Amino acid sequence: MRMTRRLRAAVCMAVAGAMLVAGVGTASAAPGVTPADVTLNLDPGGSTTIAKTVSTPAIPPKPDITFLIDTTGSMGGVISNVQTNANAILSNVASAQPDAQFAVAEYKDVADPTSFRVAQNLTANDTDVTNGLNSLVASGGGDFPEDGINGLFEVASGAVDLRPNSSRIVLLIGDAPSHDPSNGHTLADAISALQAADITVLAFDLAGLDSTGQATAITDATGGQLFSGINSSEVSDTILEALSNLPVTVTHELRDCDPDLSVSLTPDSRTVTSGDDAAFTETVSVGGGAVPGSTITCKVDFLLNGALSPGFTETITEHVPKATPSIATTPSGTVPAGGNVSDTATLSGGYHPTGTVTFQLFEPGDTGCTEPIETRTETVSGSGTAASGNVTIGAAGTYRWTATYSGDAHNNSVTSPCGDEEVTVTPQRLTGRAYGLTADASLAGIQLVDIAPTPDTGHISTTSTDTTSVPCTVTLSGLITGHTLCAQVATTAFPGKSVATASIDDTTVGIAGIPVITVKTINSSSTTTCAGSNGTTTIAFLKVGNTVVIAEPTEIQPNTTVNVGVVKLVLNEQIPFTTPDKGLTVNAVHITVNALGLAKTNVVLASSESDIGNCP
Repeated sequence: MRMTRRLRAAVCMAVAGAMLVAGVGTASAAPGVTPADVTLNLDPGGSTTIAKTVSTPAIPPKPDITFLIDTTGSMGGVISNVQTNANAILSNVASAQPDAQFAVAEYKDVADPTSFRVAQNLTANDTDVTNGLNSLVASGGGDFPEDGINGLFEVASGAVDLRPNSSRIVLLIGDAPSHDPSNGHTLADAISALQAADITVLAFDLAGLDSTGQATAITDATGGQLFSGINSSEVSDTILEALSNLPVTVTHELRDCDPDLSVSLTPDSRTVTSGDDAAFTETVSVGGGAVPGSTITCKVDFLLNGALSPGFTETITEHVPKATPSIATTPSGTVPAGGNVSDTATLSGGYHPTGTVTFQLFEPGDTGCTEPIETRTETVSGSGTAASGNVTIGAAGTYRWTATYSGDAHNNSVTSPCGDEEVTVTPQRLTGRAYGLTADASLAGIQLVDIAPTPDTGHISTTSTDTTSVPCTVTLSGLITGHTLCAQVATTAFPGKSVATASIDDTTVGIAGIPVITVKTINSSSTTTCAGSNGTTTIAFLKVGNTVVIAEPTEIQPNTTVNVGVVKLVLNEQIPFTTPDKGLTVNAVHITVNALGLAKTNVVLASSESDIGNCP
């Protein structure tokens, strides 16, 4: 158009400049993603949701802003306003988006020598942009419509070198509608080209730009906005306002994500006005195959209009908890005191457990398992088992094992409860008998002597430590005489031992037809442990008739046989038990006479017997 417009008074220009200095409106929160760092401890197969907020900047990121200005004769005041406030516009946009770039283009009427021109291609150099704006001169024009449609088509079709993944904005500034078609391009052609180039158009109607509805159609189709009813002095301020109220579509892309970590957002994308918050629900799931004890990560890039800006990347760090295996233990069965006990442990439910198992054994009184009497540490096998090996046990009672798995990089430590592994240790059966003398003699069916064991402890059987003594027989009279006959059985619970002893100060066997037998200071002992039995006999003097067999105190070899006439003597007679139990009978002197016409005689002096059962 060749007609001119009256500009506002200088005071209005001053007000516009002051508004520019105030800068772009701030967002509700600092631009970025909240929370930006997420640390989780989900078990394999677990998931959680996170409220995610993306605070968009007041101006969309990486903006490529093209000034497309009607420079026909009626636009002088508008051009002057933009030129005067160019530095303020550029600096305010750059403060919000430092990577902003600008281009400058003009359109006129097709009847003019130059109906479209790019005064400055896209650049980050503010001086070049300012020079491009300052090169614009209001001139030309013919009829009322101009050729803005052609200008839009040219910008969208490559006349301006726009950056990839940028927020592409065209500032369409004019006061008249466009021819349609315009230099061969229809309104529909221009809209299609703008949409294909992903360009948003902000239209500034100084008077008649939208008089035929073209500006409305263009801004609606490109997600832009139409600003009507403004005058030349308000253009720059309105530009800044428009740039901070643009639609921003927030999407996301996953990057460097571990295969066992999946992330999704609902909704998948959200469009908000620049400066507003976009809310999402983020779901983070850990795969069932995630390795316990490992750390897996994923990055989520939040794209604004397809572009990634600093501060819009979320880092998710998942510390997969270690697995906690169960430990099943099998202690050995009941054993005798002094035997071997053991424990085995089997780990299950963990993640290929390695490491060691420490076995601890506690004595019967330690019901709380506080002070181990034995500790064994063994390596876990490939099948998840470990064995303590044999431990030689002590006295009888209820012992307790615990098994503690050490854990490893993927598994937690675990310990079996104190009361779960009880081992019963049974005591030895300790038996014994001792007596001083027993005798039997008969002739022709007539009982000459019948002396029961005297004194006699009787058969002793116990599992505890004890001593059984009977009063000594001071004097024994008759055909067989004796003085101070004694007998005793002593037992020790652990280590199991049975000791029987018998003694006689002196004795005389005087039966008609048989040589008189005199024995002095007779002692026998029988000792049995689980290791075996042994016996001893000492005699100070032994005489048969006129034959002295032993003249001084002597330790007799086992089963020493002496024959004096019709008299047979077995000294230190030792008779081992033939039962499974260990045991030994020791008779200090065993006298027998079995001759025709003489009294049949059987005399045992100082007999001791010890026995032990339930040995390991």
